[in-house]
Amino acid sequence: MKKHYFFKPTALYKEFIILDGIEANAKITQRDLASVSFSSVSMVNLYLDSFEKSEYVIRKYNSSKNVEYYITDKGRERKKVLNIGYLHEIQKRYKEAKKETESFINKIIEKGFKNIIFYGAGEVAEIFIQAINDDFNDKLQITAVIDDDTNKQGKQIGNMVINKSDIIKNTNHDAIMIVTYNNYEIIYNKLMAINYPKDKILYFFD
Repeated sequence: MKKHYFFKPTALYKEFIILDGIEANAKITQRDLASVSFSSVSMVNLYLDSFEKSEYVIRKYNSSKNVEYYITDKGRERKKVLNIGYLHEIQKRYKEAKKETESFINKIIEKGFKNIIFYGAGEVAEIFIQAINDDFNDKLQITAVIDDDTNKQGKQIGNMVINKSDIIKNTNHDAIMIVTYNNYEIIYNKLMAINYPKDKILYFFD
């Protein structure tokens, strides 16, 4: 199971994740359930007690320390209800993020930029590449994606190959967009060191 670091672990979210974990693996431990649900082991035990009372889960004791958990039909129904609520919340957040992304892209276009280099090849870059390719391909072109991480160079992100930063001077572009949050200052200072024009540096997180 994958952790969702950007979602606040509410009680309903924890309930969903624990039921989901049990359905996927009857032999899952309370410690593992605690890890994926951002809870303590004692809190997981309280959830399991509640699930048992609500007939969502049946415990099978192989020994005092070896317990298996089986989700019931009622538990599956509960998980479906929670899943619908979870998906609704994701959809709402996705729409908000898409709106902010599109608004920023429109501002770039309004400034007259047509060809941009992305500096940073992480999740933010991937989101913007997809957004531009899907809805703004006729107005804005990504001419290159660069990153200083040698482990990323030569690999692909979206439909772009990740390059070294030394291609800047030989790449057709009229602006560079820094598409990373953590390394913004490092990248900005590198651009200043090569006398790159400040007014052609774009940053989403301003």
